[in-house]
Amino acid sequence: MAVKHKKGELPKNGVNITTINVRVPNRSTQDIQSWRGAIAAFENQVNPVRTYLYDLYEDMELDGQVEATWGKRCDAVLNKRLVFKRDGVEDEDIGKLLNSPDMRVFIEELLRSILYGYTLIQINRVWFDEEEEQYRIDFDLIPRKHVHPEKGFQCVSREQNMATPDFLFMQPPLASYMVWAGKPTSMGIFAKVAQYVIYKRGGFGDWSQFAEMFGMPFRELSYDDYDEATRMKLEQAMEEWGSAGYLIKPKGAELTLHDTGGSTSSAEVYDLLISKCDAAISKIILGNTLTTEQGEIGSQALGEVHKEAEGEKNESDKLFILSVLNTRFRAVLKRFGFNLQGGEIMYEGLEADWAKLRDKWDVIKEIREVVPVDDDYIYDEFPVPKPENYEQMKEEMDLKRELNTMFYPTDGINASAASDAPNKKPGNLLRYLISFFRKSSPKGSGIKWNSPHQPGIV
Repeated sequence: MAVKHKKGELPKNGVNITTINVRVPNRSTQDIQSWRGAIAAFENQVNPVRTYLYDLYEDMELDGQVEATWGKRCDAVLNKRLVFKRDGVEDEDIGKLLNSPDMRVFIEELLRSILYGYTLIQINRVWFDEEEEQYRIDFDLIPRKHVHPEKGFQCVSREQNMATPDFLFMQPPLASYMVWAGKPTSMGIFAKVAQYVIYKRGGFGDWSQFAEMFGMPFRELSYDDYDEATRMKLEQAMEEWGSAGYLIKPKGAELTLHDTGGSTSSAEVYDLLISKCDAAISKIILGNTLTTEQGEIGSQALGEVHKEAEGEKNESDKLFILSVLNTRFRAVLKRFGFNLQGGEIMYEGLEADWAKLRDKWDVIKEIREVVPVDDDYIYDEFPVPKPENYEQMKEEMDLKRELNTMFYPTDGINASAASDAPNKKPGNLLRYLISFFRKSSPKGSGIKWNSPHQPGIV
């Protein structure tokens, strides 16, 4: 457990990455050529520059489809509760830290490694704030433009356009307080999303121009040739009359608007382009389209397949986060006084998918008819708690099963009764014996069974 401190009494790690010259992102218009140039600068082996690509990424985050799909993927991880267990027992104190507001922001930054390719975080302080009655984590996200994790560099540079080894974050003393995640040479999935965001913005721009030119009434005015004064008055009147398009021409001039014909002349072509770009963005980020958009065709079965594919990505993201928390983050927490020896950070038990469990149970039942299956395996695979008096209940179930087998044998003598056994109450022993001997007695033997206690049975 960490030492408790009030505000103003916070211990520091004593090591910091300072004097980085951070500049605002470039918000200029981006095109496909800019995207390709940014990738080339990123892949430069002599002086890798991430600035151009990350400027493009930061601008892409303003896109609504990117926000919706990435937000959905993030929420699937952020909305799950983390626990710390040692020998199967949950540590509530560490659990409070793992589910604190600061921890949520920390995990969100780690998840962005999927978008950007790499994340480097410096943890400055971890403490329990007695006034707020919660754990706090003071950390800094090292600007990604300055981080060069590639082999041969593994440094943080003061300038964003020069890969200089100013801070070696993987070596002590900095490494003791650093948490990194992602692949050193990865550009992240935003490298694939970028082209569709660029095409989509271009489509919106052309669509807005189309709407401005042909979505409002077009005004045409004529004036006598060489009457310049009239022309100037008409132009002034049109300027003061709103933003709709207009044409002022001499009476002898003609105007013809040529329609290109077909679907390319309507707004549908822009709508189709934007829809295709949104669908591609959804496929890259979520792995599907049907969980975010309503297509023209589809079925519930197809939707389930898409949902399952998205679920696999969510599970992969959780394993990614746990791999970081149980390694680098765990090592940093130890330096701040937390005892994590012999324990593990994990996600709390998730809600069971009963449809899948039902299919699994059907398979297990068939297997048990051929070979024995350990009961502990059943408890491990299904979210059913094992009772404390398990052995006693097991003996009672085995005894009941033996009695049912005795009353409803399956050796061919009374197979029909055995098949009906699960659907009716256990039979009376006397009734069963009478029925057994009636069926077993040979025809013509003259044997009749009469019971004074149960009239009607013969």
